[in-house]
Amino acid sequence: MKSKYFSTVEIIFLSSMIGLDFAFGLIVKPILTASGIGEFIRIDLIVPTMMLLITRLVIDKFGTLIIYEFVWSILAVIAMPASFGLPGFLKIIPAVIYGFILDSFMELFKNHLYIRIFVACIIGGIINQFALMGVKLLYGMPWSEVVQLLLGINIATSLIVNIIAVHLTLLVWKGLEGSGWVRRIAGWRTS
Repeated sequence: MKSKYFSTVEIIFLSSMIGLDFAFGLIVKPILTASGIGEFIRIDLIVPTMMLLITRLVIDKFGTLIIYEFVWSILAVIAMPASFGLPGFLKIIPAVIYGFILDSFMELFKNHLYIRIFVACIIGGIINQFALMGVKLLYGMPWSEVVQLLLGINIATSLIVNIIAVHLTLLVWKGLEGSGWVRRIAGWRTS
């Protein structure tokens, strides 16, 4: 029987994945921004999205991605002030909403890995774009034609990035699923 609480090993793994995700962003985003690629499509989000999904597959408990996004957003407040397009602590709200959306969709189709990952990442990603826009509108961003156009572009690029992330996640998970360390993390008991 799975415990609803996180074991020490799960917390360490979750923390490690958040740290790895954050470090990846600190290294890759400036490089992509300098090259101009980041202005066209957010390819810097493919690997972090894959790490997010792998974390949820290894620690298959509701709340994993909420914690992941919450901790990541606190780190982003300190080190990446422009993330989510919101200043300071305001970026915590859309990050936690995204974690909740992904966690909720990851609870569906538990016996069908591809459908589960696809629905969580693709549908969750689209809903997240609307949620993020809703938060920005609540903070006073005008609902202009430019903003509506940007929402459409964000949804389109999010779809491309998330489809690639789904396939990358499935490739990585195929190699990790039966590994000893994944079984040990899943089998660890909460004391």
